[in-house]
Amino acid sequence: MTSKRKQYTPEFKFKVVLESFQRDTTIEAVCRKFDVPSSVMSRWRQEFQQYGPAAFEGKRREQEKPAPGESPEELKKIIGELAVQNELLKKSRGLLGN
Repeated sequence: MTSKRKQYTPEFKFKVVLESFQRDTTIEAVCRKFDVPSSVMSRWRQEFQQYGPAAFEGKRREQEKPAPGESPEELKKIIGELAVQNELLKKSRGLLGN
């Protein structure tokens, strides 16, 4: 009996990773909610922290040309950090009722 590996869309991965960074939930709870193994979640989180949202775009990440100035890895990391901060701010703003 061969079992097929589960395929996840980039949008799904992004959604799950963003939810895993929220302070009001645990990684284990997010894994259970979305039926994702914790080892997969750890890998996605590392990729997201390293490459930002582009981490889940597949081979496009490898084909990008370096821009003058900062390296693509640095820029992706900054984008990823800003995306997480932005999402957390949106969530906290909603909790505060603003």
